[in-house]
Amino acid sequence: MVTVLVVDDEPLVALTAAMVLSDAGFETLEAHDGDRALTMLAQRTVDVVVTDYMMPRRNGLELALALRADPVHAGIPVVLVSAVPGDVVSRNPGLFAAFLQKPYGADALVNAVRSLTADAR
Repeated sequence: MVTVLVVDDEPLVALTAAMVLSDAGFETLEAHDGDRALTMLAQRTVDVVVTDYMMPRRNGLELALALRADPVHAGIPVVLVSAVPGDVVSRNPGLFAAFLQKPYGADALVNAVRSLTADAR
């Protein structure tokens, strides 16, 4: 089963995204900041990370950069979700596998993750 780590400092947003993905057949984990996400990744293997941009202790950009710097996690696709315009994506080409502007729909989230995990199923 494909495992997705959802990282968002708003617990309701993280829970909702995780429930949508779970209902679509994915196993999900939740973290509420980038530091906790990295701790979880040291203990569990995931196939995709879906992360908010604006978070305390380590934002989505810093989390993605930490993943790329770690040979064990460098290949994990990262989906950035944010209410902030996607200029962080254009300033960091190749860092994010997808970008979803908040508020995004459930179908958009599921489709983004499915497109990144087609070979993992």
